[in-house]
Amino acid sequence: MKPTMLKHNALAAGLVLATLGAVAWACGPEFPTQMLDDRATSLKAAPQNTFTFEVQHLLPAADAMDAAETPRYGDAPKRQDLPDDQQAKVASLMGSADGAAAYAAGDGLPDDVRQYVAGAVDYNRATASCPPAEQNEYGDATARPPCTTFDASALDAAQASFEKVLALPAEQAKARGAWAAYMLGEAHALRATKAAGSPAFGAERDAAARAFQQVRARVLAGASDAQGLGVASFGEEARLSLFAGKTPCTWSHFAHVDDCTRDIAPADLKHAIALYAAQAGHGSGNAVDSLEAIAAAVLSNDGQAASIIDGPVSQRLLVAYALARIEPQNYKGQPSPVLAPLVEAIMANGADKVASADRLASLAYESGRYDDAEKLVGKAEGPLAAWVRAKLALRKGDGNAATAAYAEAAKAFPAADDPKASLAPGSIHRLMGERGVLALSRGDYIDALTRFYEAARAVGGDGNTYDELSSTGMGYGNDAAYVAERVLTVEELKTFVDDHAKAYSPAPKASDAQASYAGTTIDDHLRYLLARRLMRAGRYDDAYAYLPAAGDERFGDVDLVAKAKAYARAVHEGDSAWSDITKAEARYQAAVIARENGMELLGYEQGPDYFDNGGLFQGGSGQSAVSLNGEYVTDGERQRFKGSAPTVGHRLHYRYVAADRAVSAADLLPPRSQAFAATLCQATHWMLEGPPDYDELRDGDLGHPLNDRQRRAQAYYARYVKEGPYVEWASDFGWSCEEPDFAAARVLKRAQQVRAVKHFVRHWLPLEIGVAVLAVAGLGWAVVRRRRRRIAP
Repeated sequence: MKPTMLKHNALAAGLVLATLGAVAWACGPEFPTQMLDDRATSLKAAPQNTFTFEVQHLLPAADAMDAAETPRYGDAPKRQDLPDDQQAKVASLMGSADGAAAYAAGDGLPDDVRQYVAGAVDYNRATASCPPAEQNEYGDATARPPCTTFDASALDAAQASFEKVLALPAEQAKARGAWAAYMLGEAHALRATKAAGSPAFGAERDAAARAFQQVRARVLAGASDAQGLGVASFGEEARLSLFAGKTPCTWSHFAHVDDCTRDIAPADLKHAIALYAAQAGHGSGNAVDSLEAIAAAVLSNDGQAASIIDGPVSQRLLVAYALARIEPQNYKGQPSPVLAPLVEAIMANGADKVASADRLASLAYESGRYDDAEKLVGKAEGPLAAWVRAKLALRKGDGNAATAAYAEAAKAFPAADDPKASLAPGSIHRLMGERGVLALSRGDYIDALTRFYEAARAVGGDGNTYDELSSTGMGYGNDAAYVAERVLTVEELKTFVDDHAKAYSPAPKASDAQASYAGTTIDDHLRYLLARRLMRAGRYDDAYAYLPAAGDERFGDVDLVAKAKAYARAVHEGDSAWSDITKAEARYQAAVIARENGMELLGYEQGPDYFDNGGLFQGGSGQSAVSLNGEYVTDGERQRFKGSAPTVGHRLHYRYVAADRAVSAADLLPPRSQAFAATLCQATHWMLEGPPDYDELRDGDLGHPLNDRQRRAQAYYARYVKEGPYVEWASDFGWSCEEPDFAAARVLKRAQQVRAVKHFVRHWLPLEIGVAVLAVAGLGWAVVRRRRRRIAP
């Protein structure tokens, strides 16, 4: 993935008009944010919105103009405002020798379009010798260098054509009136750049500014704005103020923070910031990038920030940038040299001139100026101020005050979609998450899950997003899953799910190429997580209602309810059947289901199975005994975490469950039976096939200790060698296994029982004869004695 320059395409004249912004994006593995990993840091972090949210709310739009910019990825939006035949003719005319030729060949076009095309052709001629746009190492345009080598006569011709368009009655210039005003502004801007430092500069710059202002006026009056020139005109007008004497300051100057940026007059800089803020308020990403470049340069130039903080918009810009982009400490733990001086300069400017006390309070808090933060939140209202008060209360150890302040801040939730909302969606989600952390630290586990669930549900999907710059926030679905699986009891979770996640979301109608666990919600995840917890707890009858229905391709192509019932029957019969062979057969059936469908029926959402990533990776979500040694963790939580631990703590624990059930089946089988050998062979195979835990990556053949899987496999094989029969596949034991023949095992056991009886009889025959003789003699003696008693008088 390569850096991408956000640029505005002026298709009107076939020109690329660059802004000041460029953003580099890096590719890499994506990990959802977990607030519970470092709870102290999570709760200490300064409250803030994203930089984009803040600058887009500096001067919110009061009209319907919108930006039409090339997206970061993809092509520019296609907005055609002419009929196809006229559009095709315009495209053909753009290759004309000059404007006069284009106009002559433009018969049939509306007069404003015809005159505009003539001006566009001459403008392209005038700028043909201008330097090309600068490119970065990836070949992307990053800036448009100033042009002072234009053809003046061609530019005069272009300007004359544009002025003719503007001279038409408004109703006759709707198609290209705004376009002509925009290009007239560009023409004057070229002359202003060439005249920089001379008396003519001011007049040309003012003329360009008036032209750009006319663009907006015409757009608002109903002129065509297919290319979003009304919004783009803010940025072009702003560029007119970024001059340092004779030098126009471009993107390169701001990127390198050179003398050009230091020498811009404060009034001009504030004016440019205000215009870019208005452009950003209309949804322009280019303006956001430009404001970011300006703020970065200003805060890097000693003393320049103090020269513009008397402007409310520029002051808020610097505060927003400092909060979003500057770390309070460097990697050595040293405080930022920027934050504290900025707060100090704003405070010194006068408390009555603070543009946004809640934002400044957050910045004061982040820079360690806690007294100033206290003073500022005392004068501020709203959710962000309440959020800062919560942070300050936590710093003092006042959990009750912090809880109350968080609750006050949470009142912003219903207004999250309000264009005047003071918190971005992502900030609201973070606020929810922090409330969850605080609830967990109080031992209020249900409330903790409720807060994480709210944040996850607001994000959608599984409650996680993977882009730190996401405007929707992080969601913290993994934190919700951790509390649900390892902190709440099964009954507490069941009650929560019954109250909040009452049913699975509707399955997609069409088959999805990525149907596996795709298109699911946090409610779906919690219901499925509960179902697997109930299965692991042996509460099978309760679990069925929470498993996904058959035919829902999001959860695979297996009828999980049917599989769960088969597993439950096998487990029950394995304990209660009349004969040992029947018990063994049932136990083996349960073992096979556990092995083949264990992830779906028994798997842990997080460690040790990591159902959340399909078991492909060990880690990335949840908590551990080590992470629970940090702050804001109660002994009660640690005990619950320990109590909910799997009986086997290894990765893919259900394979061990399957192996244990297979071995328990072998315990009930005749040792010399094929079934005995086959069940042990399968148990050995399930241990040998892996994959291993990361802490098991040791080679037993090199003198290192064996891991548990290897020890189990060796023990099963040793038992087979000692007790089992010879089988043809013994040489490849653990890899080539036959299915156990339980019918043959029954025959063998009956035969063994018969042989045992015969052996017993043969071994004890003399004793048995003697006992029989004595029994007969005793019987005879008893009969004789009884007769004698009857005869006696």
